[in-house]
Amino acid sequence: MRKPGILGVLRARLRTNERGFTLIETVIAITIMFSSLLTLAYAATIGFGYEDLARQKDAGTGIANQVMEGIRGLAYTKIQTGALTSDMTGDTNIVNCGGTPVVYRFLSCTVGSTVGSGEVVINSAAAVNPTSPLVPHKGTILENGVTYSWATYVSQDDSVAAAPYRVTVIVTWTGGKGGPSKIVQVQSLFWSPSGCRSTGLHPFAAPCQPFFFSSASIPAGDIDIAGSVSGLGFTTGDLFTPDVESNAQVEQVSQVQGSVTRSTASLTDAGTLYTAGGAVATTTAADTDPGSSSTTYSRSRCPTDVACNGGTVTSSAGSTQFAFTAPGSETFETDSTTYASATNVCPPPTATGETDQQPCGGSRDQQGGTLSAVLTMNGFTAALGTATIAQAQAAASSPDTSFVNRVVYPTVASCSPTANSNGCLESTATRTFGTINIGALPSGMTAPANWNGGSAWNGYLLSIVGYQDTATAAAGINAPLPTSSVLAGTVYYWNGNGYSSLAATSASISTIAPTVSVTQTINGHTVNVSMSLLAGSTSPAAASTSATPSTAGNVTRTDVTAAVVPPATTVVYTVKIDGSTVVGLNVAINLKSMDARGVYAAAPTQGS
Repeated sequence: MRKPGILGVLRARLRTNERGFTLIETVIAITIMFSSLLTLAYAATIGFGYEDLARQKDAGTGIANQVMEGIRGLAYTKIQTGALTSDMTGDTNIVNCGGTPVVYRFLSCTVGSTVGSGEVVINSAAAVNPTSPLVPHKGTILENGVTYSWATYVSQDDSVAAAPYRVTVIVTWTGGKGGPSKIVQVQSLFWSPSGCRSTGLHPFAAPCQPFFFSSASIPAGDIDIAGSVSGLGFTTGDLFTPDVESNAQVEQVSQVQGSVTRSTASLTDAGTLYTAGGAVATTTAADTDPGSSSTTYSRSRCPTDVACNGGTVTSSAGSTQFAFTAPGSETFETDSTTYASATNVCPPPTATGETDQQPCGGSRDQQGGTLSAVLTMNGFTAALGTATIAQAQAAASSPDTSFVNRVVYPTVASCSPTANSNGCLESTATRTFGTINIGALPSGMTAPANWNGGSAWNGYLLSIVGYQDTATAAAGINAPLPTSSVLAGTVYYWNGNGYSSLAATSASISTIAPTVSVTQTINGHTVNVSMSLLAGSTSPAAASTSATPSTAGNVTRTDVTAAVVPPATTVVYTVKIDGSTVVGLNVAINLKSMDARGVYAAAPTQGS
């Protein structure tokens, strides 16, 4: 008989040993898998429920904090009034503990079982101007499909004298998923000691100190030149005189600040701004606030502490150039102190220093040279030389100064405080401009007869010479009326044959109309240079004051202002060659309003 091969043997063995799972084994396996899935599903369901509850508690906590913040913003008398008596019934957190009148307590009539428990619930029979969330003391908010109920309770431990008020906010909800613990509670203590400000109008008592504010400000005078020069990217340029300021505020803390910005020249060329000189203010600050980094004395000087370099900025192309120059050698000092003494120098020397240990601020700047805007016109078809379009010379030994000073008895200043009074805060500003000249003819042209001469204003269309003004204001006890005045100043202008003059304050300045027009042939080209004042742009210097009250003599003044505005005008400067305009400029003089200001409010009394 033929024996089977190896392949046949293997096939036989597979057939004889082949077997699978029985039905019982399969059922057991399925049961185990199903049980595991049920366990996982149950665990996930529980987890999702707690996660949902956590989200609900976050929302409830947010609502509780929102309600509490609303209560913190109420006047303190609202806390003291509490809820309406008619709201005491029907709330399971409020327990009627009997008595005449009825005493309601929070959660329990037994004092001290938990924080706030057993405390008297503050209530009033008729609350004035009922204000949520205290009256009514319950409400609901719908958020994310869940309705949250909030309730507020103002309670106080009646066993402790002058105990603070405890405000409790409870938020509950029933909607959504999660366990049964659906409640959030926050508490806060409220207390305001008796103070000067009525707690019926403010959340808490205010400080009892008087309030003072004072400032002396000399803004930077501006000679603004705008227009076009053929071949240049120039659009506008400015000559800024010094900016000097001091201010002080006194109440709970004393704060004093000062600043000086040196003379500055700037121009915009092809859309880019260039500056030289001051540009950035140098500041000082002192205060008595323990949370501030400022000290009780701050001082900055030029050139001792900071550099005082000048410089020139230009717009140029070939032989045509417009140069704006700020002077060097400028000196300044600014001092701020809350405790004036021999070492805390204020105001800057050479003024007499204060040593009364009171707040003081002083700033001073002495312009060091001439601010100028000079146009060189040698790149045109006719070379015209140079022309000083505008300049502001320095007033030698006459710095601009600002000063603020706290005055108390027995010191006598512009105000004379009486014994045991709040005193006053005074401010003074004084400035002086050197000669300001506008509108010179190009050096390559022949000037009219009498145009040039030996005086400071000769050779220009208009000049302001020796201008000086001052302003003083004091607010507080026994303060005089504020004062402001133009101390000196003359406006000189070309009248066609020579120069006329007017006092800087003369109303006739508004009607002057100086003009010059010079036509000559240069290098075979017809050149015309003309200058005139822009119609309606000219005004005289003016001083003004205001005071509350406006009574004459030394009285208590709460709001005072003194201000001075210097003369102003705009000169139109035009150069034409063969009938075409190559230079068209508007030169505006705006020396800015200087002012001294003071505000005083007496220390408020209880209930005011």
